[in-house]
Amino acid sequence: MSNLRALIVEDEESTVTFCKFALQRFNIDVEIAFNATEALDKIKQEAFDLAVIDWLLPDGSGIALYRKMREHSPDLIGILITGQNFPEINREALEAGFWAFLAKPFTVSEFQATIERATEYIRVTREKEKFRLMASLGELAQKVDQYLELEEILQGILHFSLQQSRADKVSIMLVEESVSPPRLKLVAAEGLSPDLLSIEIPVGNGIAGQVALTGLPLLINAQTVHQFSSHLLHYRGAGSALSIPLKFGNRVIGVLNLTRLTFEQPFSESDVKFYLLLANHSASIIERARLHRKVYESYLAALSSFCQYVENILPYRQGHSRRVGIYAKRLAEAVGMSKQESEQMVISALIQDLGLIRIPIEILNKSESLSDSEWSLVRQHPIQSLSMVESQVILTETIEVAVKHHHERFDGTGYPEKIKGSEIPFPARLLAVADTFDALCSERPHRPAYPFEQALEEMKRVAGSQLDPELTEAFLQIVVESDNELRKVGER
Repeated sequence: MSNLRALIVEDEESTVTFCKFALQRFNIDVEIAFNATEALDKIKQEAFDLAVIDWLLPDGSGIALYRKMREHSPDLIGILITGQNFPEINREALEAGFWAFLAKPFTVSEFQATIERATEYIRVTREKEKFRLMASLGELAQKVDQYLELEEILQGILHFSLQQSRADKVSIMLVEESVSPPRLKLVAAEGLSPDLLSIEIPVGNGIAGQVALTGLPLLINAQTVHQFSSHLLHYRGAGSALSIPLKFGNRVIGVLNLTRLTFEQPFSESDVKFYLLLANHSASIIERARLHRKVYESYLAALSSFCQYVENILPYRQGHSRRVGIYAKRLAEAVGMSKQESEQMVISALIQDLGLIRIPIEILNKSESLSDSEWSLVRQHPIQSLSMVESQVILTETIEVAVKHHHERFDGTGYPEKIKGSEIPFPARLLAVADTFDALCSERPHRPAYPFEQALEEMKRVAGSQLDPELTEAFLQIVVESDNELRKVGER
């Protein structure tokens, strides 16, 4: 990736010097603007990838400036820095689209960690955009947008390869470049013993290792076997195999191995071209899936920082989203939701209360009853939570309905839509059970925390009125069978 360009908008010389030095260590080209007017002039004339903006500038607000800057450069990644760490500033920064928020004084390591995450997010986002411009790769390529998990993508490639090749054994090995020397890891296979999964070999060793090293396919049959050293291959004259490089551009990211033992027609030279095409398509799909996951994880990390901030300004909510996520995932698994949906319940727990940042803190900390107008604000927070999330990156239907409706009541007296019973989406009913249990076990401004056993009794009491009775019963059964494991989750 070519050098990124950053604009520092700050009137304090020492902070400018500090930030410039840190950015240049990442080989980022840096421009300086000492006020909002100068920054706007630069953004209209030049392209920038990243902006580090002070909250208070000599001629205006850094937040207002960023909004104007994004009118000219919608993809500009913004990092707000300020010496005034108030909830209102953080809320406005999130609403304006800032990627991160740093309170002065921050350390070199804190700033560099933020820049590193931001540059990685820019990189993988741009790579993903390139993929969107690529021509359709057919039915196999379409599977990428159906799954988030690389494991499911790999299984799709395996099944497709089996159908096309009539092979008895198919495996995918991916290069792990993070270790030295690089190694090939067996990550997915059909027709091999499960014990072999995760086996690793150095690049250059064996048939697959040679393919990964040279980037050239190898055909193994009765006519070609004499070309291979005996230590590379144990061949008894039956069957045939192809080992094909998975190449993305000029880079080998892995190897696709196909073996025929029972099919009478062996692989031949005429097959190589077709399976090279299949391997190239597969490599593109694998890399696209990896990038999709990186974008997802980078965005999730940024989102988590804002969630942590919400909990920091409301001490009684410390750890709430983490615990609700654990409870929700366990319940989702117990009632038969898929692995992917169970993981999405963890994300739902993280997102569900982001909208609280838009409610005045004095309302959230109020120990007496709320007024009608105050309740009206509180009831909006599920919708506000969803509005703060980049839908294309993180939201699925499961997450969206779970967050939007997790405060609906089974008897129809909840919010925001007062739906009841089975009208409430299943993920929302499930999240409500997990959320209610942790809320009961936590201190609130208007009451102390319930002891563990009392919380269980209260859950039983509200089953059928506030909560789905079947999901509540399932959750209580999990708690009973967890041998104090879930009790430890709730320990403060």
